[in-house]
Amino acid sequence: MFPARDADRSVLLTGFAVNKPAQLSDVDDIAQGFPREVARVLEQSQQFGVRTIPDLLSLDWQINPPTPGFLAQVAKNFDVRYVISGDIRNAGIRNTPVLFGLWIKKTRAIEVDLNVFDAKAGVLVAKYRLTGTAEGDVMVGRQHVFAGEGFAATGYGKAILDVAQKAAQSITVQLAPR
Repeated sequence: MFPARDADRSVLLTGFAVNKPAQLSDVDDIAQGFPREVARVLEQSQQFGVRTIPDLLSLDWQINPPTPGFLAQVAKNFDVRYVISGDIRNAGIRNTPVLFGLWIKKTRAIEVDLNVFDAKAGVLVAKYRLTGTAEGDVMVGRQHVFAGEGFAATGYGKAILDVAQKAAQSITVQLAPR
């Protein structure tokens, strides 16, 4: 294990953009909840110093690749080496007729793009597309707090948390040898 307080082992997770907000109207605060959950898993590993901010990695709220100068400024302001940003690309529901259309099988996807930047160097280190699915009752309900017990008890909430776990594992594997 590496010491988490080392500046070269520090990570900042920004808010995630949501490409199709209407698809996630039943999920409470995924833009900040998803990166917070990834941060929680990373903190448990005790390999990184982890910080989060609710803002997108952007100066103008547009999702454009950050410039090396902007990344360097973020690294300096937050005293971190790595910056993690991303976006929730898809959360659509697919209805498939079953048994000559007598029943409908519901499937819902979660698709997340994850960007890992070495902010001090100003370069993209890795880009991941992580996916998960849930079948059956695919709604969460805004009454369930993101990553809470009720959230995790739903099929779709569990799928989202599984993708967050995959994201943390991907980050850990990517940054471990550095």
